[in-house]
Amino acid sequence: MKSKLSLVLVLLMLPMALFAAGQQEAESGSEAGLKKISAVFDRILTEENGQKEWAAAFEELTGTKIDIVKPVHNQYSQILGATFATGDLPDLVEIQTNDYLSYAKSGNLVPLEDYIDKSTELKAVNRDLLEAYRLKDGHIYGVPTYNGGGCVTYIRKDWLDNLGLDVPTTWDEYYNVLRAFTEDDPDGNGVNDTMGLTLPFQTGFEFDYYNRFIMQDAMFGFQEKNGVWVDGFLEPAMKTALARFNKLYEEGYLDNEFFTNKTSTARSKIYEGQAGVMEYWSGTWAVRFNDSAKNSNPGAEVISIEPIAEAFYINRVGPAFSITKAAKNPEAVFDTFINTMLDEGEGQTLFTHGIEGKHYTMDGGKYVMMPEPANPDRPFDKAYSDPTLIMNGWEPLVPLTDLIVRSRTIHKANAIQLSLPQGGETYIKRVGELLTLKQEIFSQAVTGALTPAQAQAEYKNKAAALELDKVLAELNM
Repeated sequence: MKSKLSLVLVLLMLPMALFAAGQQEAESGSEAGLKKISAVFDRILTEENGQKEWAAAFEELTGTKIDIVKPVHNQYSQILGATFATGDLPDLVEIQTNDYLSYAKSGNLVPLEDYIDKSTELKAVNRDLLEAYRLKDGHIYGVPTYNGGGCVTYIRKDWLDNLGLDVPTTWDEYYNVLRAFTEDDPDGNGVNDTMGLTLPFQTGFEFDYYNRFIMQDAMFGFQEKNGVWVDGFLEPAMKTALARFNKLYEEGYLDNEFFTNKTSTARSKIYEGQAGVMEYWSGTWAVRFNDSAKNSNPGAEVISIEPIAEAFYINRVGPAFSITKAAKNPEAVFDTFINTMLDEGEGQTLFTHGIEGKHYTMDGGKYVMMPEPANPDRPFDKAYSDPTLIMNGWEPLVPLTDLIVRSRTIHKANAIQLSLPQGGETYIKRVGELLTLKQEIFSQAVTGALTPAQAQAEYKNKAAALELDKVLAELNM
């Protein structure tokens, strides 16, 4: 008990010491311009990788000093919460997606829509992405830290070639590929040791990022449909999706370890040639899938593919940058930080590629990433902004590989933007219980213990006791 209390006291006291001086200096210098920004960030580069040098470069570029606190990643939400509990806040914070609504409703953040509308730099950002952060009160309290991104389908192209199959473009073609990958010895080793599709069983809000070829127009969670929030599990599309899941599972074309797979377990089955198809994140994972498969079999080839005709991909709502009411000049903070991050020039280069001579170098007029300072065995990838998730169409100065470009191009062209469900007290109280109930009934439907119709009827009956009607009413207020 004593150790836990000590930790809480440290977390509560830490922000007070860090931010008090910075805020005073910002206040005294407000007439002369923005002297300092105090910030709490999660995904900024570590000190070992040059955080202090990056901050110095930011100050040289903007004329504004930035004091950065970077908590340990797996404690970030906890420490940010402790920071807000003190009431002695930094000017600028990065807020995780799951935490955004509670902070936005707390009264501690500054509305940003006026600054967004004035910003030349944000005009190139998809408006749907920005609108995803707007609350029912009409205000936007956060700007995305990057284009949210999402999953695409990866497939063993060498298996398709071995079997004389084309990339599937419809459900019937996709089903035939999964059947052939399972039954027709796609690796040619003469052994019945392959399966069509592997997936991790995502038990939270990420379920809808995956499974798109089977789900098609169905959604596992709450969804906004024609301006009205509904429970996707009760929609007609979910009934047919459950039937597809059950068919693939019973016929053995879907990994029978689906319910116990972790993402790492499922990925390994692609790498090692046990499975031929998996949905996972677009971007750098396109290279990792292909390279890891080649490490196991030099003849392997993994590519990303467009969604089949009946399906689409998802663009998630990512973490946000928010300005707190402690900022003496929030518009100047917005202009100095957010607009610099997206200026398609020196600022975006700094945010994305880092510092010349430390993170990248010039070779024959071309930008080349240097080894990561903390891990020289791999190249430095980003200072803050992910070059594979650029929001404003700016082209990274270090060219991306063809596999990454392919996966991101496919995703961006075929993804719909998610919205954040904004419920009230009943939603907050019940959403976890409703999710658990969905998982239990979904498992029974996939394995055939319940028909799709029975699954929906049972969920509707049990969800009523968990105040589903009130949850939906809050979402639609």
